Amino acid sequence: MALKKKPVTGMKDMMPAEMEIRDYVIGQIKETYRAFGFSSIETPCVEHIENLCSKQGGDNEKLIFKILKRGEKLKIEEAKEEKDVVDGGLRYDLTVPLSRYYANNANELPSPFKALQMGNVWRADRPQRGRFRQFMQCDIDILGEPGNLAEIELILATTTLLGKLMEAGILRCSVTGLKRKSVDI
Repeated sequence: MALKKKPVTGMKDMMPAEMEIRDYVIGQIKETYRAFGFSSIETPCVEHIENLCSKQGGDNEKLIFKILKRGEKLKIEEAKEEKDVVDGGLRYDLTVPLSRYYANNANELPSPFKALQMGNVWRADRPQRGRFRQFMQCDIDILGEPGNLAEIELILATTTLLGKLMEAGILRCSVTGLKRKSVDI
């Protein structure tokens, strides 16, 4: 059988020039967010299927690349439902893994905890032009801070990063207008 040269639909190979830019951006992300007190964490790319399936319906459950049970656990002949053959899935974003991580490790982490997480995520949907099934995501979160100051700090840290990337010529963007609405409740 001949080797298929192109990646699977929705996936892409990265050439050295792209990797050089990506590595630079990752370095700027880490440097900037660390200066704001964020700590890097890493979570596995595979999560328990129960954690990924929120039971709330919606589109998230459609995004999961599901992983079959292995070895003695996989009993296809006896399977009546999907849960009988699936026990894990690839993360579709970094929120569920962060929630599990924090629930498991909160007692050993400072409060508030400023988390920086970067990693590949996978989405089992039909990618549209310019979108991929596998891509890198970057999240910053502040856990254990009840006030609005956390939101302000997230915005300040991110705008600082965007400014650095614009100065380096890697990112072009502009703010063309800001609309504020007052809502009476």
